[in-house]
Amino acid sequence: MIFIFLNVILVAYLILKSMNVKTGNQNAENSAINIMLLDCGAALALLLAVLSASYGPEKLTIGLHHLELLLVAFVFIEISLMFLTATKKKKSVFSTIFRIVFGLLAFHLIFFKVQIKDPVLFEFDSNPIFGDASPFSWIQLLVLVYVFVLPLFSLLIMLLNGENYNSRITIQRALFGFGSLTFGWLGLFVIYYIANIIPMMRSLFMYIIAVMSIMLIESMTQEKVLDGKMIFSKILSMIVKYFIPAAIGAFIYVALRPILGNNYVVYSIVVAVAVFLLMLLGRGLSSALSKLIRLQSSHYEADFERALAAINYESELSNISLEFFKAFQDNLQTTTMSVIVDSGSGDYTTAFNSENKTYSIPKLAKPREVLINNDLFIIFRNDIETNYLLQPIMTELDNLFEETESEAMIILHEGHTILGFLFLGERRTGGSYDEYDRQVFDKFYSYFFVYGYYMKNIANASVVGTVNREIRMSSQIITSIQENMDYIKNPKIDIGYLMVPAHNIGGEFVDLIRLNDTSHIMVIGSLSGKGISASMSMVILKSIIRTFLADTHDFKKLVQKVNAFIRANLPKGTFFSGIFCLIDFAADTMYYINCGIPTMLMYSKTYNNVIEIQGKGYVLGFVKDVTPLVKVKEIKLIAGDMLAVSTNGLINSHSLRGEQFGKERIKQTLLDNYTYPATRITKFAYDNLQRFMSKELEDDITMVVIRYFGNDTSMYIEDDADNAQERLIDHADSFDADALLADAMGDTVVTASSDEVVEPSESMQEEIVEDTTGSEEVPVSDIVGDKSSTDAIIEESTDFDISSVFDDDMFNADFSNPNAGISVDDIVDSDFFDEKEKA
Repeated sequence: MIFIFLNVILVAYLILKSMNVKTGNQNAENSAINIMLLDCGAALALLLAVLSASYGPEKLTIGLHHLELLLVAFVFIEISLMFLTATKKKKSVFSTIFRIVFGLLAFHLIFFKVQIKDPVLFEFDSNPIFGDASPFSWIQLLVLVYVFVLPLFSLLIMLLNGENYNSRITIQRALFGFGSLTFGWLGLFVIYYIANIIPMMRSLFMYIIAVMSIMLIESMTQEKVLDGKMIFSKILSMIVKYFIPAAIGAFIYVALRPILGNNYVVYSIVVAVAVFLLMLLGRGLSSALSKLIRLQSSHYEADFERALAAINYESELSNISLEFFKAFQDNLQTTTMSVIVDSGSGDYTTAFNSENKTYSIPKLAKPREVLINNDLFIIFRNDIETNYLLQPIMTELDNLFEETESEAMIILHEGHTILGFLFLGERRTGGSYDEYDRQVFDKFYSYFFVYGYYMKNIANASVVGTVNREIRMSSQIITSIQENMDYIKNPKIDIGYLMVPAHNIGGEFVDLIRLNDTSHIMVIGSLSGKGISASMSMVILKSIIRTFLADTHDFKKLVQKVNAFIRANLPKGTFFSGIFCLIDFAADTMYYINCGIPTMLMYSKTYNNVIEIQGKGYVLGFVKDVTPLVKVKEIKLIAGDMLAVSTNGLINSHSLRGEQFGKERIKQTLLDNYTYPATRITKFAYDNLQRFMSKELEDDITMVVIRYFGNDTSMYIEDDADNAQERLIDHADSFDADALLADAMGDTVVTASSDEVVEPSESMQEEIVEDTTGSEEVPVSDIVGDKSSTDAIIEESTDFDISSVFDDDMFNADFSNPNAGISVDDIVDSDFFDEKEKA
């Protein structure tokens, strides 16, 4: 009875295990699944044979024994095939022939050469192969060929393939496979040795086959090269998971037999429960041990980030590269590192190598297409064999890793443009890079991009030459990146801007993105931080905004996606304060989303005065989900009106006496100079600031002035001195202006006003949800209709009307602002920080 219970437990466990078998990226033959299914079938046949031996006819028992042996033979056939096809990813005729030939041979030997000597005691017998004088019988030939020779020969072929392809993972799998086979062979020997004392122990041989199969599958699906510590942990895990429970189970079985041997029911139940609990205990201890080992080997994330963030990009080039390399050396035990960047001459050349070696990589179209289309930018050498997406370019990647003597490759890209590659050599521990490393690399990718961009555009001798470091930083980043925008050429508008970094380089920027002839996107803002680190974040953000615009036709979603990108991809603590504007010249309207811009002023020619209209906004990058805080606001533009937007560097600057420049001085500059071109007005404001401060700048200065002429083209003044106007870039094919405009107009628009404050409260989430309901699902035509209905909607809404702001005593009004300074607390409500911490 006890053997029946034990086999029932084994069948149940194998069925459960076969439903959750991990095949990894095994070859198309799915040998791992086949092995588990055959194990289930063989264990079930053995269980039925045990039952039939006790309660059924003898012929049925004999037939079940033959079936059980045949299925075990097929298990070893599949194991051998798994070894032979370990480096192949496609089905082959060889696999089918292999199964047919050895399957038919096993069928012939088992059903025609092997006899069941005792079906109750599971004893097998057969005649000698070459008569009575032959030392081998047919049963011995069956065991020798299928249990020993076939799997061992296949394992040697796998080992040779690993050596030929220089595949460390294949060699490791072969060695682990040999260990698993050795366990199976020793286990079967022990079972049949004990069977000389307790004959029914032969009915438990499937336990050994099952454990060996599971060990083999885990060995063959291992996707990382393990170092000595990890190999020890794997062996220890196997001992805890299988060997110790088996030893304890055997001890319980032998110890309880004299005590409960006469009461088979109680004895069987006790032993079965003990075995079940031991299996659960072993599994739990193994899982806990694995987690502990992973925790011990995965603690470098925080130290790695600190090392990357501490790199001083204003030091010497050699020091920057050594600091970057040292971050990998200290935290990942990396032996070598190579940085290869676009040389601008059709290939990628070495910008840094820890061993002073040089490489040249041609720009291959096929690998680039496969990698970019599948978003594969972090690749380990093991991935070539385990990731089926890389199979079309397996040869090219293998040659690349071989040439650069590396084990990991990080592709530095800007959209679909590959700037360069970061190659990492093998680890000093001998282990390979794993999924934890991939997660860390993905999390800190922005640091790698900053370094790669620096090496390509700043440190590359062919680009910079002998220019000193300060000129190199400003000319290569600020001049080339900041001025790369789609300048507006429209007689209805005159835009001027000014950007002055306080310390040679900064994170503030202005970007103009052309949608079509009648609409433009304008982004103005500042990224937290100073120096080249903030500038690199600016470059990334500026690029990603254009990338998002290519497939995002929703004004709100654009801002939401930018917020998510800043939070997930830029260095921790980075935030953006600024504004997103959508200008529709055809409707004389500007839609905007305030993301924490501290100053937005509007001058009315009709009333000859300036008011503040931006209201309250929330910076991007702090709150995980900015959706409830995003509101589209609308301004109706009238001929003669003027808008001025600036970052807090202008209003928060102090004089030698400690007085703040403030917003009132900006207002006065607009009033005094409104007839001048926009560019000159920004320069007037900056000149006033310099006279006011009489010292070096405290912070970066960015200001944008927009003069709107409407249909009064006589007011338009084209500044011939501004050569930037000639650098118009047409992105009309990339961006859907109509969709963006329809979304802005169809959404519930919040009218701009001088005193508007969006206060967070408990009901804010519900209010914002009401505000956005229908903006995406209801067709634009249903909301906007024709032009006449559009005008009606705008007129009926409480749009910005300058006359409604001023009363009869407006010229006597006091517009001074004693609290002109802006802080993060002014633009981000503290309640949302509390919610973030709770989350």
